[in-house]
Amino acid sequence: MKIVRWMLCLLCGVPLLPAPALAGPGSDKLLIGQVAGLTGPVAGSVKEQVGGAQVYFKAVNDKGGVAGRRIELHTEDDGFDPKRTPEAARKLIQQGVLALFMVRGTGNTESILPLLDKEGLPLVAPATGASSLHQPVRRWVFNVRAPYQMEVAAAVRHLATLKVSRLAMFHVDDAFGADALAGFNKALAEHGQTAALVQSYKRPAGDIANAVKSFVQAAPGAVFVIGSASETANFIRLFHAAGGVSQLITLSNNAAQAFYDDLGKAGSGVIITQIVPDSSRISMSLAQEYRRLAKEQGQAHSDAGMEGFMAAKVLVEGLRRAGNEVSRDKLRVALESIRDFDIGGITISYGPNDHTGSQFVETSIISASGRLIR
Repeated sequence: MKIVRWMLCLLCGVPLLPAPALAGPGSDKLLIGQVAGLTGPVAGSVKEQVGGAQVYFKAVNDKGGVAGRRIELHTEDDGFDPKRTPEAARKLIQQGVLALFMVRGTGNTESILPLLDKEGLPLVAPATGASSLHQPVRRWVFNVRAPYQMEVAAAVRHLATLKVSRLAMFHVDDAFGADALAGFNKALAEHGQTAALVQSYKRPAGDIANAVKSFVQAAPGAVFVIGSASETANFIRLFHAAGGVSQLITLSNNAAQAFYDDLGKAGSGVIITQIVPDSSRISMSLAQEYRRLAKEQGQAHSDAGMEGFMAAKVLVEGLRRAGNEVSRDKLRVALESIRDFDIGGITISYGPNDHTGSQFVETSIISASGRLIR
């Protein structure tokens, strides 16, 4: 079909142009694109994140949308493979998306940065805390969640208050793992420590029995496990089966009910850093709003869903500020105008030299029943 269209355009002398962003005065929709691993090792948490975002988008659409236009989220699956992400993003661009939203993964997001610059396309709330998306400031990237290195620092600080020392890390050998390791070493130095043991693995993880044995024998006070949900869960199960007793810690990329369910009893006592509040929290209006709307729509709420809900609120605020004739560039300018925006207990701020958004980080622990305890 694409070849036929190309030939017709040549014969008629009409230039072949990409589809316009669906946001002009004659459009009744605001088309938003997402690339994420709907299949593969992060599928469980991705589906929860998308579900949370859709809860807020539906609530907005049910009240008339933004300036009379409905928000439509189109998601393309890249299987959590960074090599597939650019093509999936190009497909969405051809559909005329106004912005990309919650692209999942460090390497995945980094792979489309040149495309964002080329197309002048905003990316709101990438589902990664990569430092490379914060510094230097990326003109078209608007982070919502706090950086991974801030999460690692918070966890090291928490362990220090508990007098836990001799910390170790097992991390995936990619941009995500390197980022977490840099934050780990920096945080340890601030507390006058060095790593007790650091090992990495390449995807696919394969047989990690020898690595697990090394960590069990070293018996560090705690082990940070940095990887996807399936990789992390595999290490945790094998570590316990081999007699490991160290405190285990992982980051917010694994903060999803699907991960807790996969771990089962092996998850009891595992510490997880969080970049969103507990979706069951009573004292925070953001969590109250999410639970109420999810219940009204017959949807379950979760912590990963909370991240999607929170990100959707920020995107909608940008769309509202962009005005009736919103464009990609007007959306970028509108987002940069956000200062001290309270989304319900968490404050979001941007500016030309600051696209970080939130700095909310806290630690939690998985209970014996597979729920988080704060």
